[in-house]
Amino acid sequence: MLAPFAAIALLAACASSPPSTGVEIARPDETAREAPPRALGDEASRYDRRGFLEPFHMDAAEPVRVGLLLPFTAPSDAVQRVASAMFDAAQLAAFEAGDRRFLLIPKDTKGNAADAAAAARSALADGAEILLGPLFAEEVVAVAEVARAADTAVIAFSSDLKSGGDGVYLLSFPPEIEIARVTEYAVLHGLSRFGLIAPATDFGERVTNAFSEEVFVRGGVLVHVERYEQDPDKMLAPAKRLSEYAEQTLPNPKNGAPPAPRDPMEQTGLGRGFQAVLMPEQGTLLRALAPLLPYYNVDINKIRLLGISAWNNPRLAREPALRGGWFAAPDPAFTTSFDDRFAAAFGQAPPRLATLSYDATLLAAKLAQGSRRRERFDLHAIADPNGYFGADGLFRFKEDGSVDRGLAILEIQPGGIQVIDPAPKSFATGF
Repeated sequence: MLAPFAAIALLAACASSPPSTGVEIARPDETAREAPPRALGDEASRYDRRGFLEPFHMDAAEPVRVGLLLPFTAPSDAVQRVASAMFDAAQLAAFEAGDRRFLLIPKDTKGNAADAAAAARSALADGAEILLGPLFAEEVVAVAEVARAADTAVIAFSSDLKSGGDGVYLLSFPPEIEIARVTEYAVLHGLSRFGLIAPATDFGERVTNAFSEEVFVRGGVLVHVERYEQDPDKMLAPAKRLSEYAEQTLPNPKNGAPPAPRDPMEQTGLGRGFQAVLMPEQGTLLRALAPLLPYYNVDINKIRLLGISAWNNPRLAREPALRGGWFAAPDPAFTTSFDDRFAAAFGQAPPRLATLSYDATLLAAKLAQGSRRRERFDLHAIADPNGYFGADGLFRFKEDGSVDRGLAILEIQPGGIQVIDPAPKSFATGF
């Protein structure tokens, strides 16, 4: 893994890296200190401007100081790699922004709440005017307490909606917006009766609640719901039960007739089964789950499968049971451009979360342009209803701190994954 704070040389060392623009990344010895603890009530007054970071080359201009809170030394190696890549992406955004006043101040949250709070205090002591990160929900809660008391905005990377609001904005990939987009698209294309098979996890609970609401408000019917433990063997019985509620079934090879539902009137009150199934799973487990529906005689040529952005995996095009499946995700027209620039600068493909730190840093640089210190990170400016364009396309923050995204609809086809409904280019046009 790249050293967490091996900062300024990373881009310059790459032959195809962006040209230096004078953007500064604070060095470890400049950021390691932490202000002595005080009561949170006077958090905003505890920081002495005389202790703010003042790089020598910025003597002629007041820096725009931006704290970046990431778990560089978290216990998990995988998390450390993600943090390193997110730091790289933030540097890429800072260099592309080209603001010589921009000072990125990285701090290590270590992946836990206590150290995240300490990292936030350390960044504020160094003069950070806005905090980008942290990554995990428990870290966000701890940082939010410090930041609110210091009247400082936070753009965090958690998708836990409970941790946002009151000056804390969550730049993430919440499942609710993906579910809303794909459900609306399905209803607009004539589907009104749905099934759902979801993992028995917190994520599965969020998806179930979101899907139930989206189907209801659009006048549809959620015919049947099944939950399963994330083990291929334990998916069999739930998939079999769900299949009994399908509108379109195949002949049973044993008796030449389709299986009869347990109680037709139980399905929707109209004696009709589902036309589409939401299957919020991914990877190996998705490839184990999807074939179970045709195995239990569901006619997948007539029943539409719906998914989540994690379906955006080229290998899934090889799974016959998923062909024709729809899901909502960032438009590849935007994400591919970022992936190519990141790979050119750092020699490897970015993880999915890298776009979050890139977009947050680019947004911070945009808000800082031509603004005075007290005005540039105003909460109303951050939550501009017109939104912003980033590496994943259009996004904006809502009053409750959650994010709204302009997503495309993609379809899994034998030749690969194709966009069948592009992402919007403006929130004014709607979805």
